[in-house]
Amino acid sequence: MTRVRYLGVIPQTGHREYGFNVEGEDKSVRQIILTIDDFVFSEKQLKFQEAPDLCYQKMKCDLESEGAIGPITSPVTVTPSDVAKYRDAHPDAKARHKRQQ
Repeated sequence: MTRVRYLGVIPQTGHREYGFNVEGEDKSVRQIILTIDDFVFSEKQLKFQEAPDLCYQKMKCDLESEGAIGPITSPVTVTPSDVAKYRDAHPDAKARHKRQQ
């Protein structure tokens, strides 16, 4: 069983980095960093509070696909398409997002 641990966010110039440790079944640990460009937040496509969950959900899908596409290489860029998929999968967050625009 793979275990995932959220390490936190590190603001950088132009983007934010979200770090995770992934422990494999063999107990090996690797760090995966996902990045989200600042424009995603400034254009109100995503709230800062939603970003860790979006990154976790994306990484979870990527980990499930690793056998077919190869190992995840860090850093992983979160795209506008990833944000749209997150919105579609979380209708409550999508509704809140529209009300607050």
